[in-house]
Amino acid sequence: MNTSLLITGQLLSLLAKVTVSAVLITTHLRTRRESTLIWALAWLVAAFSIVADALGALPLVSLTEATFSFLLFLGALQYLSEEVGKKIEYQLIWATPPLIAAMYGILLGEDWFSIVGIPYGIAAFFVILSGVMISISAGRGFRNGRKTAVALSLLGIHKMNYPFLRGVVWFAPIGFSIGALLTVLSAYFMSKMVLSEEFIKLEGPLRLNIKPGIEIISAEGYRKLKEELNGYPVLAFIRELTPPERWNAYFLTSIPGENTIPPTHLPKILELSARYLRESNAKGLIGVIVLDGVEYLIIHNGITAVTKFAGALRDITLLRKGRLVVVLEESALDRKDYLTIKRVLAGG
Repeated sequence: MNTSLLITGQLLSLLAKVTVSAVLITTHLRTRRESTLIWALAWLVAAFSIVADALGALPLVSLTEATFSFLLFLGALQYLSEEVGKKIEYQLIWATPPLIAAMYGILLGEDWFSIVGIPYGIAAFFVILSGVMISISAGRGFRNGRKTAVALSLLGIHKMNYPFLRGVVWFAPIGFSIGALLTVLSAYFMSKMVLSEEFIKLEGPLRLNIKPGIEIISAEGYRKLKEELNGYPVLAFIRELTPPERWNAYFLTSIPGENTIPPTHLPKILELSARYLRESNAKGLIGVIVLDGVEYLIIHNGITAVTKFAGALRDITLLRKGRLVVVLEESALDRKDYLTIKRVLAGG
């Protein structure tokens, strides 16, 4: 094969792989989507495969190609999890066949076909599956997602030809050029996909790192919380009328209306909270409950009733492994009442 063509193709592939890795890492820092971090690692490993191929290190070629497809498919599974809002169990197990085949070939193989050929073909098949999985996750309306899926599937199909056509001299330049082109296209479309509004906007419920527990915040903290959980399906009981669009918010008021709850209906709040947490668990989510207007509840119910209510809401949340965020200003309450509610929420 022409040396200039080989070097040019390798440099283009290397540049594409490193560039898409940088884009994916940047997107991960912005959205905290685990899929982007996994894909970034996949493309970095793919960049190392170029070095392995240049060195002629067959075991390393086999291992890097297997690791690339393993991470690519694992990222696709995680992407699907993020989109459907439910963690897919045994993701690592579903993605390991390429690694198993590569290790088997490296340890027990005696010729090129067993060390590289068979593992390479299995790895290529999982690249195709990655494209299929991304296509399923992206849906028909996400054009950049569909283009990424097609490009990866074509790359996988082309890679599957390599073990069988590598010995055909006349096809080598053509096959190498097609492979380099499909690699660049796959990296390009994946970069466009993760930079697209459809991917970045926080509609997927698993895109935030939320931990179970109880938290007391100030009014200023509440403003920040609305920004942080803007796209999360929060259940909120509030006194202000500007909750994030995706929140399931109930306005605490004595005036009847849609999505309103009278302040004296504390059992109703507990009932809605318990139902919400059960449904969140069923979807594989950590339910988040926001309670604002504690001072308003105390006016209508008294400190004793509200303290008992706060303790019950705390217990329900912890038993369901959810997160309860209570907006509470010390200056708005009698200090004794503030410390009582704070102690109850802390489990005292």
